Amino acid sequence: MVMNKKKVLFFEAYPFFSGAQRVSLNLCKVLKQKNYHITLLLADDSKNEISKNFSPYVDEIIILKTNNRLLSYGNFGQWFKLSVIIETLFTGLFPFYKSCINIFAKGKFDYFYFCDPRGAVMLKIPLLFFRGKKIMYLQSKNRMNPILSKLLFFFFIDHVVSPSIDVQNSLPSSSKKLVINYGIDFSQYDKVDGNVVKEELQILLPENHKNRTKFLYAGLIKPQKGLHHLIFAFNHLKNTLEETNLPIIIILGKPSNNAEINFKNELVEFADKHGLSQYIYWMDWRSNVLEWMKNVDYFIFPTIDKEKSTFSGYDGTIESTEGSPVVLIESSVSGLFSVASRVTGVTETISEEVNGITYDPNKSESLYEALKYITIQKPKFLGFPDKEKFSLESFSSKFLELFDYKLNPILSRVESFETDPSSFSTIRQY
Repeated sequence: MVMNKKKVLFFEAYPFFSGAQRVSLNLCKVLKQKNYHITLLLADDSKNEISKNFSPYVDEIIILKTNNRLLSYGNFGQWFKLSVIIETLFTGLFPFYKSCINIFAKGKFDYFYFCDPRGAVMLKIPLLFFRGKKIMYLQSKNRMNPILSKLLFFFFIDHVVSPSIDVQNSLPSSSKKLVINYGIDFSQYDKVDGNVVKEELQILLPENHKNRTKFLYAGLIKPQKGLHHLIFAFNHLKNTLEETNLPIIIILGKPSNNAEINFKNELVEFADKHGLSQYIYWMDWRSNVLEWMKNVDYFIFPTIDKEKSTFSGYDGTIESTEGSPVVLIESSVSGLFSVASRVTGVTETISEEVNGITYDPNKSESLYEALKYITIQKPKFLGFPDKEKFSLESFSSKFLELFDYKLNPILSRVESFETDPSSFSTIRQY
């Protein structure tokens, strides 16, 4: 019966299913296997992505009616500008806090799990009134000052979990912080069949491009991901190498708003102006990224660190939000050599000249030099030395310890996450 189970509340503030949400989902699957009762509390399910993905692995989903002031995504610090702080507090956070307190009081939860600074701000006040263990997952590098970080993260939270040592080191000193790397189900990569993409490339590429070195980018179409640096560096490469030695770039990604559309258009115009368009293939987003990885020579990860932006919709300073890029783990498990910007968490996945090379994103020529090296030297993938630290077993055992589950060393093998979702959760509005 439910009353005999430990009760866990998961909180998701975003409507998008991305890296942090994959971690939450994997954790839900682990706890579900161990007979925990799981409630998923959503601040925004407007995309229907979160409830759809989580429903088979949680017992109930509660969707809160959240004020639009709290549904602006990007820099949540904008909530507290002088011009909007009254609205944020009185029409946004205070009503939200009241709803959470009512839900927590009725639920009598043993554990609370949430992600990132936004989750901490949205739950901070309600959680002060409840005894359950509070666990936070900070996916990206902390950029707040130490005093504010201590107040927000360590004053009322029992454990602050990070996906990499880089993220952990960005936090103030505390015995409450620890690293738990992403848990990857390696078995799924053995089942990848790249034949469909292989046939697509045969049709897509002209004869003089089929045997060229192929670089793959897969991700968001926004300046923070550094696509402009990739195309600028490629232009430099074009002016250096003979035409027959130039590689091609395949881009998997689709703009999701006007700012991203404008960003892509500016890059397309630059490529047209400089004679690069024939070497760059914009493919929109594809869900079969692993199949594409089977059919290219190198993966490119050109994310920025921090810089001034002049792109429309991205005025001012922009910066990376990486913590431990999952796509680099996936490329390495797929046996694909990567070229990666040396941002948070990257050097904990990439071993130089083994499964990739890294470059300094703050040096203007470094990406060009990396592309030139790869194109001329054509280094080979030699293995993935850090593979085991991303295993399901490591991920599951460390998280289960936080949730006070007593592991049997004889029966500690973790089952595949491909469990049969035979029962779906109850969904209710609040």
